[in-house]
Amino acid sequence: MSDVDPLIKREMQWMALGVLENRDLAPIIIAKVRRRKIRRAFFSVVAVLAISGLSIGIFEFFNKPATVVVNPDSGVTGNNTGSQPEIIGLQSDYPVTWEQSVGDLGAISGAGGIGDTLGGLTAVGLKISWERCGQGQCPITWVLSLENKTQDLISTAPSLGIFTGHTPIVSDSRPTTVLPGGTALLVYSFPEFKDSLNTSPRETWQWNWYLAQLR
Repeated sequence: MSDVDPLIKREMQWMALGVLENRDLAPIIIAKVRRRKIRRAFFSVVAVLAISGLSIGIFEFFNKPATVVVNPDSGVTGNNTGSQPEIIGLQSDYPVTWEQSVGDLGAISGAGGIGDTLGGLTAVGLKISWERCGQGQCPITWVLSLENKTQDLISTAPSLGIFTGHTPIVSDSRPTTVLPGGTALLVYSFPEFKDSLNTSPRETWQWNWYLAQLR
């Protein structure tokens, strides 16, 4: 009796007798125990599948890639996504020229334009949005596209300098980290131009970008 299945042994002990009305109860008990084991195995498999499905669903939910939102006030850090337009070359409704002078005492690099590489980042494009100010148009929003063509993680503070008539009027920095092979779209916005500048249609505009110290 010691080698008998524990469930069968328990059922036999509960019945107290091994025969009833000249009928051996052992096959009935064995069949009952077998059915019970089959049901238990079935529900175990269903439970495992349900838990596995739930775990996969939770994993996929928390690993869903987040949408990158372009914030004109803080800039964008990291890789481009499909929702961000690719910026190649100069995109502007009005002409601007590259200015060699940095115009900022906090610069730790020389000035660069489109195609130039500073600190491992290469400027591949610049998009400028213009709005009315005074009698002319002002470049209110600048989006600089920088690509990391190295195999290293680069953390730096690309800065944008803007000039009118070759005189520096404003500069701003956007600390950013770019993965190897990645691209960052850095947004510089100057809404104060509409209130503080009184431009003419003959106003000339220049720009450059450089690296500033991380704060």
